[in-house]
Amino acid sequence: MALRFSPAPRVVGDWRLELAQSLTTFEDLERVIPFSPREREKVREVCRLFPPLVTPFLLSLMDPAHSMDPVRLQVVPSPVELEGPGMEDPLGEEDHSPFPGAVHRYENRLLVVTTNRCALHCRYCFRKRNWKRPPFHFTSWRILESYLKAHPQVEDLLISGGDPLLLPEEGLERLLSLARSSDNIKVVRIGTRVPVVLPSRVDKGLLDLLETHAPLWICLHVNHPRELTEEMYQAVVALSRAGCALVSQTVLLKGVNDSPDTLALLFTHLLSMGVKPYYLFQCDPAPGTAHFRVDMEEGRRIMTSLWGRVSGLAYPHYAMDLPGGGGKVLL
Repeated sequence: MALRFSPAPRVVGDWRLELAQSLTTFEDLERVIPFSPREREKVREVCRLFPPLVTPFLLSLMDPAHSMDPVRLQVVPSPVELEGPGMEDPLGEEDHSPFPGAVHRYENRLLVVTTNRCALHCRYCFRKRNWKRPPFHFTSWRILESYLKAHPQVEDLLISGGDPLLLPEEGLERLLSLARSSDNIKVVRIGTRVPVVLPSRVDKGLLDLLETHAPLWICLHVNHPRELTEEMYQAVVALSRAGCALVSQTVLLKGVNDSPDTLALLFTHLLSMGVKPYYLFQCDPAPGTAHFRVDMEEGRRIMTSLWGRVSGLAYPHYAMDLPGGGGKVLL
């Protein structure tokens, strides 16, 4: 497992307390990140546009003094977020939303945006627009139930966010129960970054809830080998024992993981944990993300170099979501 760079203290035990101690303002960041005088005002401006959120656990994985640290680059606001064009809704989700919280782009799959609450604000997030909105949790149970009955072709329900594992447990229970009571839903997927950035959340209460509705698919979001900690591994093992099958998705990010060595290590170690690398995504053109985007030809070169170097089981699909809601295409 990867070793932590920084001995920064973190809370062990109550995940709610740990989440409450996250860095959420410029002033919080300034206490641990040595911004240069030239950076300070621009970073402060970025924080007003796209506020930070960094858990103590993730802070313990970065070298805060190193501006090119691959974990810091993903989570600490940077002046370059003020540069370049971007689309508020790059995937056209709101144009494919039959009711608030739902996205129906593919005929047989329905995505539910259950919350705008995350354990971490990834600086390349394609739903950054939701950070500016008041906190919300999905509660349109009757509308969802009626929609599934009226659309029997929907057989795959993707529970997304924010992060669904931060929902109140009664809300997650109700959503999973609704899915299991539907005659047409055959596959239930949960997209989450929690086991990576807030592994203490994977506690007995959550595991018991998930096991009640197993089998479930858990799609973990992980981008760099530094994120593969012993705590994450224990969370993955517990989720697997609770009846969850695990896959991962990774975003190809310039300066973070755009090298064959880094991705080979990441994908091989994920597989050793029992997590199948599923997608490597091209970074979406959300506001303030231009500096993260890797040229597609470079991405193809990296993927070609991985073929034969890693097990076929460790080789993900390289894909992008077409802007405006065109859906995923393989690259």
